[in-house]
Amino acid sequence: MDKRFHIILFICLIGLFLISAVSATDEIINNETIGSTNYQITSDLDNEAIQTMFDGASDGDTFEFSDGTYNDVSLVVDKKLNIVSNANSKIYTSGQLSSKAGNLGMADTFGFYFTSNGAGSVLSGINIIASNSDYGIIINSSKDVTINDNVVAGGKNCILVKNSEDILLTNNKISKATENGIQLKDVKNSVISKNDVSYNRRSGIETSNIYNCNITNNTVYHNDFNGISMFNESSGNILKYNKAHDNPNGIYIDSHSTNDVINSNTFTYNRRNTDYELGAFESGNGLLFGADFETAKEGDPSRLEVKYNVLAHNEGYQAKNNPDLPVFKLGDNWFDSTDDENTFVCPMLLAGIMRMDTISVKNGIGLQMYDTQGNAVQEFGTFDTTVNINGNKYTAKFVNGKAIIDANLDPDKEYDVEVMIGGKPVTYKYKVASGDEGSNQDSQTSQSTNGQIGAGGSSSQTSTSASEGVAKGYGQNGTSNSAHYANSDQSGVHGTNASGTFQDSSDNGESPLTNGNVDAGDASEGEVSHEGKAYEIVPPSKISKEITDTSGLVVLSIVSVMLMLIYGYWRKEDYE
Repeated sequence: MDKRFHIILFICLIGLFLISAVSATDEIINNETIGSTNYQITSDLDNEAIQTMFDGASDGDTFEFSDGTYNDVSLVVDKKLNIVSNANSKIYTSGQLSSKAGNLGMADTFGFYFTSNGAGSVLSGINIIASNSDYGIIINSSKDVTINDNVVAGGKNCILVKNSEDILLTNNKISKATENGIQLKDVKNSVISKNDVSYNRRSGIETSNIYNCNITNNTVYHNDFNGISMFNESSGNILKYNKAHDNPNGIYIDSHSTNDVINSNTFTYNRRNTDYELGAFESGNGLLFGADFETAKEGDPSRLEVKYNVLAHNEGYQAKNNPDLPVFKLGDNWFDSTDDENTFVCPMLLAGIMRMDTISVKNGIGLQMYDTQGNAVQEFGTFDTTVNINGNKYTAKFVNGKAIIDANLDPDKEYDVEVMIGGKPVTYKYKVASGDEGSNQDSQTSQSTNGQIGAGGSSSQTSTSASEGVAKGYGQNGTSNSAHYANSDQSGVHGTNASGTFQDSSDNGESPLTNGNVDAGDASEGEVSHEGKAYEIVPPSKISKEITDTSGLVVLSIVSVMLMLIYGYWRKEDYE
């Protein structure tokens, strides 16, 4: 028994040692991720004092700017730091290089500069006024840097990212740069999302040599050159759900493009500019190809894809090619038109014309977008249109290709529904879904009040649910062919706004931020910089946490092995 007891005790001690090792490793990992020290940065500290604190910190430490205003700030971040504010702190950048910046050979002035050693850092919740410096924020040769929930105004570029990868710029309000709001140069695998970018003297977002980046859900307006500009190389990038309005052009593509996708954006109400640097006739377009644009040939899978965008109400063309380039075939897009003759696409482009039709929904009205093959589109840009039912006007807001209006209609009646398309009413015969599967009635398009024929209804009907039926009224009209490809050469009218009256859909410079109030932080994609807004350090992704947090399983495995060894040894002694 003594021998058995000592062997079992030895097994238990080995197991406890292994468990302790796992727990210690897990603690070290957590300490490296979270950081051990929080620093309070008050306004009585000058820039050199703050820089000294940065330099003496450990990776993962947090610096909280807790006061209202800081002056002459120019800080180099060359460690993994969390730099945050929950007081909407205003930081006025310095027009002079700090001693550290000078020692590192930096030439441009800035508010914050993230070096390669600053990989993994976070900058969040700060109002940066960069009118005294070249840049508000520079990220150079770094990775995994997160810039979120900040207001950045002024500078040559508000934010410059170069020679970097895995950068996250999200929920920032960016304005008033003397050149670009956001400039990306030689950037890979990064996300630029949900930023409000406006009133910059060149482009809202400018790219040069970007690879596998996601530029999504940004609102870009009132910039003097283009909303979005793409130069040099561009490969594997996804541009989706962006809104660009009131710029000379919504998006300007002048890059060598491979495997790029420009889908489900809204490029509307962009305006002509007589002082536009490429010439007045190159402005006012939703989409413009530059003279240096290149992509693969038709049919090549790496060819630029442009589809399911809203290209409407632009003062020039909805989409325009460069006259020195070959004819380019766009995918299916919405031009706020029911026929080929009023798309206002330049003759050097072929355009697939998407169709709108009704779908029957319970207690209301449904509108659905269809591609040229008659398929319901689920990824699509956003836009509003007016719907008139028996003298009552409603606003239909398209989201993911569909708009639903709760109009409390009688399911036993048929209604004449007028939808404004291209500034003209198109009339649909419409009946509400009864709620019983298979009982929905076809929605049909009749002649509109201006004599124009809309999309004809089909006799076939399928029900997608108990409360919604699809009306097969997409596709054809009295003037188009089955492919629905057209250009504006057919109409004999070029450069005319498809909606009739050009409108400025922005705030016309009347917002607080437009007038120089740096406290303004209400971005279109959410509130970015309210007084007292708590900062948020972006956590590791849920997937990576699930993969790496396995210490519990390891401990359980060790305990199981210990119990099996003890049991086996005990049984062995009994048999002997």
